[in-house]
Amino acid sequence: MVKNSGSDKVDILGCEVSRVDLAMAAARVEGLLRGGKHQVAVVPVSSVMTARRDAAFRLILNQATVVLPDGMPLVWASRLLGRPIPGRVAGADFLLKFSKLAAAKGYSFFFMGGQPGVPEELARELRRLNPKLKIVGTCSPPFGRDFPPEVNQDIVRRINLSRPDVLWVGLGASKQEKWIHDNLGRLEVKVAVGVGAAFDLCSGRVQRAPAWMCRSGLEWLHRFRLEPRRLFRRYFIEGLPFAPLVLWQAIMGRGRCGKAEH
Repeated sequence: MVKNSGSDKVDILGCEVSRVDLAMAAARVEGLLRGGKHQVAVVPVSSVMTARRDAAFRLILNQATVVLPDGMPLVWASRLLGRPIPGRVAGADFLLKFSKLAAAKGYSFFFMGGQPGVPEELARELRRLNPKLKIVGTCSPPFGRDFPPEVNQDIVRRINLSRPDVLWVGLGASKQEKWIHDNLGRLEVKVAVGVGAAFDLCSGRVQRAPAWMCRSGLEWLHRFRLEPRRLFRRYFIEGLPFAPLVLWQAIMGRGRCGKAEH
C-alpha cells in the first residue's frame, strides 16, 4: 500500500480524523477496494472522548486507514485547530452514499450486527433504493460484550463464505471497532466499516433527525429525545469536556498528525 503525504488527517484530542467530506469519503473508500485489507471507522465526539481515556481504543482508531468525522463538532474543532475537515460524514449518510456507488460499480456487501431482523430489514431497504445492489449475506450475532470463541469463529466463517467486498459492522462503538481490528486478518474482505446506529437509521427502525438539525450539528438532540436514558451520560457527562479540551489543544498549537492514509 502506498502512503500519501501526511496531510490527510487532523489530530483531535489524540484521535486522528480524516479530512474528508461525504463525496471524498466515498471516493477514498472505493480506492481501498483495489487491494489489501482496510478498517474504516466512523467516529462521533463520544468515540473521540472514549479514545482519550482508553489508550487501546485510541490505538485501534489511529491504525484505521480512514476515520470518518461523524458530527459537526468535529468539523468545528478541526477549524479551530487550523486543519479544517471539509464536512461531516455521518455513518448513515455514508452507508446510503456508498450503497448507490456500489450498485453502479457491482461491489458486494455483507451486514453484520443489529438486533435480530435488522440486517435483513436494512438489506431490503437498500435494495429498494438500489435494485442492483449486491448483498451477499447478513448476520445478527448474540448480544454481549464479547462473542464466545465458537460463535466468533462461525461469524467469520459465514462472512468468508460470502466473500463480500465490503463488510458493514453495526455492533455499536467501541465494540465494532475492536471486533474489526481483532478479526480483520482472518476475514476475506477488502474493507470493513463500523457504522454503529446506521443499521437502525437506514433500515427505518429509528427515525433520523430532520436535515436542518443534521446540518446545524443538532442531530444529537433529536437522538437524545428518542433515547434519553441511554444517551444522557454520553452527551451530558462524557461529551461536555470536549469543547474546552479542544480549545486548550488549539491554544497549545497541536492539530497536526504524522500518519497518512493508505
